[in-house]
Amino acid sequence: MSGGGVKQVRAGVIGLGGMGRRHIAALDALGIPLAGVCDMNLDAARELSAARADDQEAGPIAVSDWRELVSAGPAGIDLLCIATNGPSHHEIVLAAAAAGIPYVLCEKPMSTSGEKTREMASACEAAGTRLAVNLCRRFLTRCLLFRQAVQGDLAVGRPRRFWGLIGGGGVGCVGLHYFDYAAWLFNARPIWVSAELTADPAVNVRGPQFCDPGGQVSVGFECADGWRFVGDFELSEDVPRASRCLVIGTEGVAEFDDFTPPPAGSARASARPLDQRHVVRTRVVQPAPVGMDHGPALDIVQATRDCLADLLGPFAQPTVQAGVESVDVVLGAHASSRLGGARVALPLCGQDLALDVPIT
Repeated sequence: MSGGGVKQVRAGVIGLGGMGRRHIAALDALGIPLAGVCDMNLDAARELSAARADDQEAGPIAVSDWRELVSAGPAGIDLLCIATNGPSHHEIVLAAAAAGIPYVLCEKPMSTSGEKTREMASACEAAGTRLAVNLCRRFLTRCLLFRQAVQGDLAVGRPRRFWGLIGGGGVGCVGLHYFDYAAWLFNARPIWVSAELTADPAVNVRGPQFCDPGGQVSVGFECADGWRFVGDFELSEDVPRASRCLVIGTEGVAEFDDFTPPPAGSARASARPLDQRHVVRTRVVQPAPVGMDHGPALDIVQATRDCLADLLGPFAQPTVQAGVESVDVVLGAHASSRLGGARVALPLCGQDLALDVPIT
């Protein structure tokens, strides 16, 4: 065990863009040694390796083909961090499972089709590989505090509506985080999706080979006890990037912003006082402010660090199923949009499972 209480493992990181470097920072924060790095730009991998070398020890191995990291299996690395774009995740995760790598952290989206996500989950389970998907809002301090508050005794009651003003960024790249967030807040699962996506989106900033339009998405959610609510997500490309969420409950309303630094960014709520909750619901009861600790703003390194610690700990969160369900929402949104906004039942089934969209 390391000093931070995390299993001592050797890590490899595939993809050295902005997210891959956040993975490395998270590994450093946990004291996990970096054994290998991979990027299609070999010069970038070599430069990073050289920067981490010292007088006593060479830096991590640097390669341009991820197969070189994976092929050694647990003899080379114990923990594989996959920070590449969505279409590559399926092949890399299957190879990691086949190589017997014990731990894999895959960036979202888990993959680009419902069929592929399920194959990844099954392969890892059969191989004994513990797989996690970096759904970072499950680990962000501000999100955790908000979840604790809305589920507490002074909460806003049962959810009726979740409203997310997200703005541009793509239904798969950015929207997926908030589909999962709405489900996680209330221990729910998505049961249907309806969407109208941008018919002629701008060329994706990551390259013309990717397809990730914005649009307007509605999702039906069901809690474990059968309670249902609806989430509405504004992800249109011409809406400025934002991150405001509103929970409308049976006892009050709570608002949340995970993006803006304090003091401007905050979480706040108002709800029926406890001593007024017996009043007939059709009567006006003045809501009272509910104190909420909103914590620090978005910190992806912190969230990734805690996701890694969870993956390596004894009681890992079930992010694989959440990864499958969040991809189902995205692909279901594409299927719905092609049907003029008709509802698509979730989980995906039949021909919808095979629908493959190169989301990032």
